[in-house]
Amino acid sequence: MDRYPTDVRHALQAMADVNVPAGMRAPPMHRLLWRMGLRVPPPLLASFSANLFVMGGLFGVLWGVLWRALMGRVLDLGPLTPSITVGSAVAAGLLFGLLMALLMQHQRRRYQLPDWKALLRGPAA
Repeated sequence: MDRYPTDVRHALQAMADVNVPAGMRAPPMHRLLWRMGLRVPPPLLASFSANLFVMGGLFGVLWGVLWRALMGRVLDLGPLTPSITVGSAVAAGLLFGLLMALLMQHQRRRYQLPDWKALLRGPAA
């Protein structure tokens, strides 16, 4: 945690103070980004749209690769055109991203956490 940017360490401590589980505070992908020095907000503090596009985008790419590799070859469902692969990846990514963004928004309210920008500004005077 010492190698993370200062504002990320502050955010992680704020979440620890309200007993957010460790896995929810710092998912593996985010820990890797923080070690690289990137100031990416934890998912619980990120905006709805950021969670939608980041989580949905990553899931969509993964889904498209797996769909193409497994469904097309292992299950032999017939010819998979690029448009079917891309369409399924976009649909899966949007659905997953939407669900995860809603879940993160719900958890932020549950733990009464501020968003990333408000946390960086500090307490209101």
